[in-house]
Amino acid sequence: MRSKVLWTGFCVGIALLVGWCAQGAEAAERSVSGMAKEIGEFRQLFAQKEQALKEKNWHMYRATLDEENQTYLHEQKRWFQDAVRVIEPGSFRLQLLQVKAVGRGTAVVQVKQSYRMGKKAVSFNYPLSLKKRTDGWKDADLAFSVLKHERISVYYSDPALEREATLAMNTLQQAYEGLHRRMGWTTKGIEVKLYHRPEVFRQFVKPSLPEWAGGWHEANQAIKFIGGWGELRLLAAGLVHELTHQMVSELSNDNAAYWLQEGAAMYYEAHLLPRLMVGHEMNRLKRRMSLAELERAKLEKLPSDQAEQYYLSAYLAYKSLAERWGDRAFGAVLRELGKYPYLDLDSSEKQPTLNQRTRNAWMRVFGRSIEGMVGMSA
Repeated sequence: MRSKVLWTGFCVGIALLVGWCAQGAEAAERSVSGMAKEIGEFRQLFAQKEQALKEKNWHMYRATLDEENQTYLHEQKRWFQDAVRVIEPGSFRLQLLQVKAVGRGTAVVQVKQSYRMGKKAVSFNYPLSLKKRTDGWKDADLAFSVLKHERISVYYSDPALEREATLAMNTLQQAYEGLHRRMGWTTKGIEVKLYHRPEVFRQFVKPSLPEWAGGWHEANQAIKFIGGWGELRLLAAGLVHELTHQMVSELSNDNAAYWLQEGAAMYYEAHLLPRLMVGHEMNRLKRRMSLAELERAKLEKLPSDQAEQYYLSAYLAYKSLAERWGDRAFGAVLRELGKYPYLDLDSSEKQPTLNQRTRNAWMRVFGRSIEGMVGMSA
């Protein structure tokens, strides 16, 4: 996770494929007269989503999603698990505002989503892509434009984000090459989604996400980021941060303790691509947190000032490891963690298990405790 804190973009001479993504935006907007049947089916789809939230029924909700889009399926599963905990029962509504585009088996519709979280009423509009499958219309993610090159896909929710999408493509290609060289990491694919509005970003992560969060990555999901940053080098650094999360997740089978994940992400965003000239303001660290404090902390529950202390403390812990033992030491621990099974749980539910797995893997790799190697007290 990356806080909102983006180097003018550097180009690497790659050919970018620009166009609407396969989620249905390839069709030109046209008249939707005579579409009463389809509109009725769209509304039925949204009613099923509402009922699934009300009943807290994941299988009913899953039936509204496009199963061919596995990344989106994983994202929506985590969103649903969070939503049924924090959204007031019966308050979730999806209203069809407009059918914007229709193609062969595809549609793009403008929807209004609203719900209540405690005393807070949430309401916003966004364009949604729908796919026609054998058993009816399915939610197929936000209606994105996309840039593609080799293993990297950058999706963006508004034409105004095209410059940032190009920057993301350039940054990620160089960052991936750097992480591959330093850590021996190889991935099948990198997906990034840039959102033009914070509330839309939050909808496609989870409703309870703290407002200070500006980026996100979780196992089997795309990297997500809020667009519209003023300083592009900070966007670039944030993308390196989230790509590091993907690397850590894939090498460890998502079993690394969160302080180690965030420490590595903070370290590589500042040191992987020196041309970004991004550093952390260590003078803002009031007191370095102990390892036990980092292990106990619930990052997503922290206010922004305490979250900053967590990030800086985790950065110092990983920096000590990297400077004394090198990248390969971290890689050895991640690969040892990769031998554990994947836990398909929300971060808060598996945090104690990951802390213990990380300690165990560390001992097996090095024969000594974490504290002595990262220069931290318990």
